[in-house]
Amino acid sequence: MKKNWLIGILASLMSLLAACTNETSSIGIGLIDPLGTDFTDTVTVSAYSFLEDTINTTNTSANLVGNVHDPVFGDVTASTYAQFSLSGSAVNFGASPVIDSVVLTLQLASYYGDTSSAVGIRVYQLSDPIDASTNYYNNSTVTHDATPLNYSLTGYSIQPGTHVIVDTGVYSPHIRIRLSQEFGQYLLNNQDQMTSNSTFKNFFKGLCITAENHTGSNGYILLTNMTSSLTGIILYYHNENSGTTKYTFSCASDCRRFTNYSHDYNASSDPSFIQEVLQGDRTIGNTKLFVQATGGVKTHISFPYLKDAFKSLGNRVVINRAELVITDIDPHEIYLVHPANLTLQGILANGSFTYLPDDEYYTSSSYFGGTYDATRHEYRFRITRYVQELIQGTGTLTESVNLVVRGASVRANRLVFGGTGLDNDQRLRLELSYTTY
Repeated sequence: MKKNWLIGILASLMSLLAACTNETSSIGIGLIDPLGTDFTDTVTVSAYSFLEDTINTTNTSANLVGNVHDPVFGDVTASTYAQFSLSGSAVNFGASPVIDSVVLTLQLASYYGDTSSAVGIRVYQLSDPIDASTNYYNNSTVTHDATPLNYSLTGYSIQPGTHVIVDTGVYSPHIRIRLSQEFGQYLLNNQDQMTSNSTFKNFFKGLCITAENHTGSNGYILLTNMTSSLTGIILYYHNENSGTTKYTFSCASDCRRFTNYSHDYNASSDPSFIQEVLQGDRTIGNTKLFVQATGGVKTHISFPYLKDAFKSLGNRVVINRAELVITDIDPHEIYLVHPANLTLQGILANGSFTYLPDDEYYTSSSYFGGTYDATRHEYRFRITRYVQELIQGTGTLTESVNLVVRGASVRANRLVFGGTGLDNDQRLRLELSYTTY
């Protein structure tokens, strides 16, 4: 009896649960959403491209070296200035050390341009120090000696995907630049200046690694990892008591370094670029716009009538999705390729820059966007919160943003994209989905 009583209770409970489930699943059936969603991509957008001011390049994750000719953006030369430090605390070259050879090695992180070109990479010894308390920018320089340290003034063609065999070892891709015997012997002869890193850095202030010319139509710029164990000044030497051995001066984490970018925009052969960026003709932004890393070019984008367009609705509008669309109009470049990522700078009333409320700093990269879509040849930014705040007047940002290359201090890419007045899907536009109530 007790067993049958329990079975009856369980059966009743199951029936009650099933009934509740059926009632819940029917809630809302047949109801109609009274609000609806509207879409527009005809909001007025104005834009123009202009030269970047300065960007900080002090102790960045990569340092660039090379020379590129771009028919649109002209010529850019990247130069790296870097300190070097001792390997360990005790330096002993032995009795009467003699240089066999000295090599500057630079680990390659990536590259931009045509690496089959031969670029004249030059190495100079700094005559002034790199100040530990100073921030250095894309236009900063430090005085160096007039004569290069290179053993030979030949050009260098690079194979950035090929491992390097040295002696019997196989190493990750890097470039090896032989320096003069005199420089190597100079270091060997000054062992008394190597009692500590501070003493050594005061004696040997560092190197400027730059590029002076190239063969071929484009040239290249290398992204180097200066703090890698594969980067350094390697002395191969012998002394009275031993055969050839080696000693490496590294660019360790305590070494200051920065990249200088020198632009010659007069080498551009694109009349639209010259008129807009160099001569300040803002009407060109109707058809063509530009961004460039290396402290080069950025684009100012405004939404001048956005707030007025929704003014009559007051707070009775909800922006469901707002996307800024940038389209690459030159997607088939072989060597001068588009940036992988762009980003937006919010502009405050005092002219300073900050993050948009949608930026990945507050959200995520998948939400904010800015990554190149190789199928559509475009970039999309989700700026819903920014647009909502503009319309309601609740934010601190102006109605303008700047479009720049993400990581511009350690990238060399550039982009030519569609302007605001095009009559096709390459037009720079703001796509809005919104609800009014």
